[in-house]
Amino acid sequence: MKPRDVALLVLAAALAAVALRDGVAPHDEGLMLAWGQRIADGQLPYRDFWCNYGPAQPYVLGGLTAVLGPSLLAWRIVRVLVGAVAAWLAYRLVRDEAEGAPHAEAWALGAWAASAGALAWPLLPSPTVPALALGLAALWAARTHPALAGALAGAAGLFRPELGVAFAVAVFWRAGRSLGAARRAPIGAAAVFGLGWLPFVVAAPGDVAGQVVGFLGKQSDQRLPFPPPYHDGLDPNKLLEGHIAVILVAAAVLWAALRRGPAWLLVPLLASVGYLLARADEFHLVPLGVLVAVGLGVAGARAPGRAGSLVAAALLALIALHGLDRQAGRWRHPGPLAAVPGPAGDGVRTTPADAAALRRLRAALATPGPLLVLPPRTDRVRVGDPLLNVITGRRNPTRYDVMQPGVVTTAKVQREMIGDLRAAPGTRVVRWTAPAARLREPNASGREHGARLLDRWIARRYRPVLRAGPYVLLVRR
Repeated sequence: MKPRDVALLVLAAALAAVALRDGVAPHDEGLMLAWGQRIADGQLPYRDFWCNYGPAQPYVLGGLTAVLGPSLLAWRIVRVLVGAVAAWLAYRLVRDEAEGAPHAEAWALGAWAASAGALAWPLLPSPTVPALALGLAALWAARTHPALAGALAGAAGLFRPELGVAFAVAVFWRAGRSLGAARRAPIGAAAVFGLGWLPFVVAAPGDVAGQVVGFLGKQSDQRLPFPPPYHDGLDPNKLLEGHIAVILVAAAVLWAALRRGPAWLLVPLLASVGYLLARADEFHLVPLGVLVAVGLGVAGARAPGRAGSLVAAALLALIALHGLDRQAGRWRHPGPLAAVPGPAGDGVRTTPADAAALRRLRAALATPGPLLVLPPRTDRVRVGDPLLNVITGRRNPTRYDVMQPGVVTTAKVQREMIGDLRAAPGTRVVRWTAPAARLREPNASGREHGARLLDRWIARRYRPVLRAGPYVLLVRR
């Protein structure tokens, strides 16, 4: 590896690590860490706990938990490193595809800058960035090692199945100099993908189908409108951030119209557009931002006229500027922060008010016993706070860490959860009443009126004993 490659890896990691210890994500971060803890304890996803993702990311988190113990910091370090590798792979792909074109190195560096900016935030332990890194590695290896490239795409499918399939098609396309070589790619992809999923399908075929495939029918409950609403006028601090989703989709359309390739990027690019449109928020921008950067980098290098190159360069600059601006704001204005209490906090910080509330809650939970964390009501849910189980070190007595519309809002699931509470009479309950839990979105989750069985059962059998910030602790009457 050349010094420039090392420098690009270090710079991308440094950009993402600007706010490495700042802030917590109660739902997204908590969900993956809670699943990792369950796996470290010997549980199997789908069979033993409800999981709508592929198995790879929960097992990565489970391995970290088994080796290092519960930690809010360990996964962040891994995420920073994986993101840096993904940005470097974007650079390498553009450098290889644009070889021989004027200013190929400059276009590759532009794609790296945009990719590093897109990958710098949000720092979440979701499976998306590992799937993206594996997919980019698969594309890079496609022409020289098609079987390995297929295996990498298959591994991406263990993190996010839809991205894995899209990258497998792209690998076959890119490797297709000869049909014999190209055939090795889907064989490698199918082998890794199939073997990776096989233990879970054998152990719990109905649960895998119902949770992973069946979730697709429930995902629309949380879809947000596109384009996202924008209410900040011409505020320069919000203008780019508020319109970046539209800019990325427009850039993808423009890339397709330029027809300057690489054509094999089309399928993963379409998959990334679909991923963003499934929920058009800042957390679903990353794959599209990186793949658009790769496409624009190659298209700009290959563009026959000055106009095409200028447009590609301007769009790359906007994507890079968006990422740099977000991180600069976090570095310059971190706000008041205090350490998350307990060993799982590991130096990660939250707001002082939240840290104080967590300290009071941990003190009230000094005696052992399971803990069920619920939003204010279970007939209409948006997000939950499974991170509280991780921070307090208390296991969830049910198999549902996720507070998902169409799942925990159903009478069937609520009856199951009531049965779990009856079987664990020492369980305490925390109602998480933060604004994020009470927010009603313009989608089915905000309109839903599900079952109230669990709420009524808890109201009859539990009483509040502590209110600490957004946390209301309930114990059995």
